[in-house]
Amino acid sequence: MVEAVEPLTIDRLNEKEELILAQSTSQCCRCCCLQKSINWVLSEQDNFQPGTNPFESPNNGWIHEESSLLGRWCSWIMPGCRAAKYVQHAGAPPEAFKGENDDWCTVQTNVHTKGLTEEDRSASIVGTHEKECTCGYCFKFGDITFPVCNCFPLPYLETKDAKGVNVGKTVYICDMCCFVPKFDVFDASGKKKFRLRPDTCVCGMCVRFRCSRGGKGKCCRVPFLVRDPHTHQPLITAGNEKHAVIDTLWSGWKNECCSQKNAYHLAFPSGLSAEEKLLLTGSGLLIDLTMFEQQQDDN
Repeated sequence: MVEAVEPLTIDRLNEKEELILAQSTSQCCRCCCLQKSINWVLSEQDNFQPGTNPFESPNNGWIHEESSLLGRWCSWIMPGCRAAKYVQHAGAPPEAFKGENDDWCTVQTNVHTKGLTEEDRSASIVGTHEKECTCGYCFKFGDITFPVCNCFPLPYLETKDAKGVNVGKTVYICDMCCFVPKFDVFDASGKKKFRLRPDTCVCGMCVRFRCSRGGKGKCCRVPFLVRDPHTHQPLITAGNEKHAVIDTLWSGWKNECCSQKNAYHLAFPSGLSAEEKLLLTGSGLLIDLTMFEQQQDDN
């Protein structure tokens, strides 16, 4: 039986140095018109064990996506292009999440998951992460992708608190090293706060994969380290990791191979406010939306 934990309110978020961001919506056979809006659950880092199902852990926060059918359809070939709104809530996920993967071969015409009531959608809101329609991070044809750098605007997510006050924005960055994905995180005033980027090799031109035999990450993955915005050096975290990072987790064979649900470990830099942690939660959503949502085997 899943034990109850305190809701992940903005005040409780202020106390946390690490979170688990786990996808509750199955991506198995999701393409074209069958792509549904993707919902998420949040849990505290200490509650996760490698190989377990994050959705069955004590979840004390959840996120629902609102996006159009056309936008979700286009995401299949242009990852990250669709207009989307992610609403972050405190407390246990609603009942609608439990049955969202039962009818996989159906078309979702509403902007939100079937069965998600208006009361659910407005309950205990912590913040929102939202974007308009943009260019995709790449053009995708089967297993072949081509990064897009000469198209604007590029993908972003703007984060606001529960009152609708702007907290900041995460923006996908494409420069001369176009095969190394990177994101800049800005505060509400437009000041650059962080650079999110994997480690690199070949003079910074290629991504360096990380392989490990232990810990909570996958054995071969691409962690996005949270870096100083100017020196690009990794920042220290007060959590269990050496550096602040947004890293993919191994969530068990069923989730990895069958339901294809992504899960991420968010380790925040030391000394952040609750609003900055909310902003980096949005960064995790944007990384998934652009990089991994349509490439289930590559994260």
